[in-house]
Amino acid sequence: MKAVKGILLLGIVAIFFSGCDTIFGSKQNDTTDEIFEVGRIDPTLEQTDGYVALTPFWEGFDNPTDVHVGFDEFVYVTDAEGVHLLDRADLSPRKTIEFDGAVSVTQDRLLNVYVVARYDTVIQDLDPNVTWNLPAVYKLRNLNGTDGPNPVFLDTLIHPFDDASRASETARRARLVKDDVESDEHVEFTGVTVLEDNSIYVTRRGPLNSTTEIAAPDNIVLEFAPIIENGQSTAKMRNVRQIRTLSPVTPSLLSSVGPSDIASFVSPPQRDVFPDNRSFLITQADQSADITFRVLQVNAVETPDGLVYRSQPDFLERDTSRSSGFLYEENKFIKPVGLAVAGDQTGYIFVVDQEQNKLYQFQPNGYEGVTPPPGAVDRSKNLIVSFGEQGNGPRQFNNPSGVAYFDEIVYVADTGNNRIARYRLTTDFE
Repeated sequence: MKAVKGILLLGIVAIFFSGCDTIFGSKQNDTTDEIFEVGRIDPTLEQTDGYVALTPFWEGFDNPTDVHVGFDEFVYVTDAEGVHLLDRADLSPRKTIEFDGAVSVTQDRLLNVYVVARYDTVIQDLDPNVTWNLPAVYKLRNLNGTDGPNPVFLDTLIHPFDDASRASETARRARLVKDDVESDEHVEFTGVTVLEDNSIYVTRRGPLNSTTEIAAPDNIVLEFAPIIENGQSTAKMRNVRQIRTLSPVTPSLLSSVGPSDIASFVSPPQRDVFPDNRSFLITQADQSADITFRVLQVNAVETPDGLVYRSQPDFLERDTSRSSGFLYEENKFIKPVGLAVAGDQTGYIFVVDQEQNKLYQFQPNGYEGVTPPPGAVDRSKNLIVSFGEQGNGPRQFNNPSGVAYFDEIVYVADTGNNRIARYRLTTDFE
């Protein structure tokens, strides 16, 4: 996004926010709540075991790439236009801020929003006639309009300038070469997720993945944390860690080969206290590599030597008498690009596979499916509720890219169908 464009948009966004009468989606009309917030069950699918569509779906997007329900209970969607703010009841006007190449969005516990997109910049002393298009993470406050009409841009994290492994100016500019296959313009930020202390993890991928250089490989997870000044946390962020434990080139139970998304275990709803769990899930979507396990859990463990990252081998222990599918099942995924972890007591793990046009659901132990409802013929084995195929029907997708979960509802960014689809388990209806 060009800086001038961002400034001009603030006035437009102010007009949009002035029309918002509700802050956290509370409505006065019970019928409206039922239709829009919960949604109507698709009448053709009422007898389906598993997830049923809640219609109407939200349409009118331009190739949506991600969906996130924040701690403020608003819905955030990225697409070719930028980032949109939606009320969960879809009664308030949408708010939009334009970003170039927006692909991922999340919100921290202070209600700051992070958008993964691209950034256009000119480096005067390098070449004033060249514009560089680089991956960036934008940090915004007040996108939901709770503290005035206008959002505020707090920080912009730009590759390669905010990579702490490139300590010198020479190192930061070494790959700013136009038309080079290893140029930093070919690097992408692909996902972002928040931690308990409002730090963030960002997934990055790109063409240069040497493990012997001082500079971190392109395929990596980066951690950014608020800068502390005079003992107080500020809005500015800095790169505090590059997680090099994950191999950028060799698939294993501890790798990041073409990482496409990331999800922590800190998810809405908001709580007074979250456990300081820095573990995460990561997806690997590189189509040129033979990757047996494309969705991994990486455990962050405190040791006397500091924080270390370890694999989750327990997921390899698969009891087929309890489930017919598993997160760690050889070659289960083809192109996983979206992740979400339920922030309620279920702890469900959701994965969107773009190539298979499918939504997968797993329990926290890696077993696919959900506990069978009372009255089920066989209650010893999980009920598989994963679904999807190519198409535009209620339980079909076209290149889905993102997934979110909140209040027993699953949201899918159905990219090719230009919509946000919503689903609910039949067992969750009273």
